Amino acid sequence: MGDTQFWRRVARHAPAVGPALLVLACSSQAASTGGGPDASAGLRDASREARTGGDATRDQAAGDAVGAASGTVDGGASGEASADAPSDAPSGATPDATRDAPPDGPARADAAPDVTSPADGGCVVPGGPEVLATGTPGSYLLRGMILAPTSAFAGEVLVVGATIQCVAASCAGSAGASTATVIDTHGIVLPGLIDTHNHILFDVFDETDWSPSKVYTNHNQWTAEPGYSAMVNAKQYLNGESGSSWDFGCEMDKYGELKGLIAGTTAIVGAANPANRACFGSLARTIDQSANGLGTDHVQVATLFPSATSADGVCTNFGSGSTDAYLVHIAEGVDSTAHGEFAKLQALTTPPACLFTSQTTIVHGTALVDADFAAMATDGMSLTWSPRSNVFLYGGGVDLTRTTNVPLALAHGLNVSIAPDWSIGGSQNLLDELRFAHQVDVAEWGHSLSSQALFDMVTKNPARALGLSGSVGSLAVGLRADIAVISGDTTQPYDALLAATPREVRLVLVDGVPLYGDAALRPVAPVPAGASACESIDACCGAKFACVSRPSAAAGDKLDQTYATIQSSLVKAFGDYDALALSSYRFSPLTPLVRCGAGP
Repeated sequence: MGDTQFWRRVARHAPAVGPALLVLACSSQAASTGGGPDASAGLRDASREARTGGDATRDQAAGDAVGAASGTVDGGASGEASADAPSDAPSGATPDATRDAPPDGPARADAAPDVTSPADGGCVVPGGPEVLATGTPGSYLLRGMILAPTSAFAGEVLVVGATIQCVAASCAGSAGASTATVIDTHGIVLPGLIDTHNHILFDVFDETDWSPSKVYTNHNQWTAEPGYSAMVNAKQYLNGESGSSWDFGCEMDKYGELKGLIAGTTAIVGAANPANRACFGSLARTIDQSANGLGTDHVQVATLFPSATSADGVCTNFGSGSTDAYLVHIAEGVDSTAHGEFAKLQALTTPPACLFTSQTTIVHGTALVDADFAAMATDGMSLTWSPRSNVFLYGGGVDLTRTTNVPLALAHGLNVSIAPDWSIGGSQNLLDELRFAHQVDVAEWGHSLSSQALFDMVTKNPARALGLSGSVGSLAVGLRADIAVISGDTTQPYDALLAATPREVRLVLVDGVPLYGDAALRPVAPVPAGASACESIDACCGAKFACVSRPSAAAGDKLDQTYATIQSSLVKAFGDYDALALSSYRFSPLTPLVRCGAGP
């Protein structure tokens, strides 16, 4: 870690001691392994807060099962309100009515920019899509290098409404093609990326807000770090948990969705709480909640080790068909405690091992060994891999071996997905996580994972794990038109994906609606009645548009918020939370949508 970044953390998180010079460091100063602690420095920064996979405190108020399939949360033995769980305010501190009131007034002057400056200093983005013909609203004919389920070829994708109507070398003969808006992408057309592991309400923070003070060996060890507890307190306070009267949950969720969207991600398992808010469905699909835009929600998420009651309830839901996918955080860490969770999960339910089925995905599985992967394969289970989070926490940011043994899992035929976990020590978006996965593969596994295999791990593999292969995850006729377009070497399209950043993401459609892309494509993005106009944003010196505002369906649903409103509300909320001085830690300014060059 560079000295600038180190002193920036000290200045931001140490108790107030007078004026401090804060430098917005280009993320090129972060370690090439993801900006984790500098091993040679002996983990010297005492102000760093714990970054772990500690699912027990990421979402206490959400319970250990999130999703409309069950309609309930569990408060059983795994206990959201454990002794280790930080409260909403420090012990003995009860904010009075004035201090607890939601903030108002103008935004703070230290508002974070959309992005930090790119590390290379360059602002030239060559090429880009061009509109060849403007046609019927809601119909698009995209030309480019098409990444179909099993191959890449030069061709076309026809979108009519929310559905993919044609994927072929030419769609000229398909109904609707002659009247569609024609876009020559001069790039690569691929299915929108799917993130199966995120804690989206925490994505307003990143590792400049806290990092581990030491290397951990399992996810139960980190809750004593005061800085981490302070960060969780801040998240809960902003989200209206634990008695707080503030409610910025919609803004926090939509900010996280936009961080994914600008990186080509069209669906996110975000485990947001409270579940099923209408505002969760406005940008990238909140795929694990009822506002996912699919009409039904059959996905459950356990961010804690489940209680027996909760686990039995999931098995009941499997039998009734109300749950098609269950994603459970298990075996995160590198010691016997983490490894023991696998056998514990098998024995937890009545009958035993009823969770060991094709509907279940193990999230992390960092401690699993050959016999465990063999058992998972026998039962058709899936695995979600979050390498940067693992290395950041369990490898001191430098030991790339401290992650899940993915080649071993693949040797057993497991369905593996890649996901960033969250932006605090995990990657800020799925494109960065792909690059980190590639770095681990090249450094530790002899480049055993092809670029196409990594592409599958963020598209069709996660769709399969979620039980949604018939809806999303591939460019195929009849599926939802969740599509991303990137620039890059069309002769090496899968490698181009590994090199892409939000700057190279030229267009993103969700349900056939352009929501993000190059400024030149803004005229083809429809603005529904009752919504505000699409907005201009910068993505690492790439001029982009973002269509954030949607028509409100009910009073107070916040769907009509613009990005400017969301950002300014969060910037001010962060500043006003710091002003409450509920702890000695400070969390302003709001982390930007993307730190250019932050990936490996």
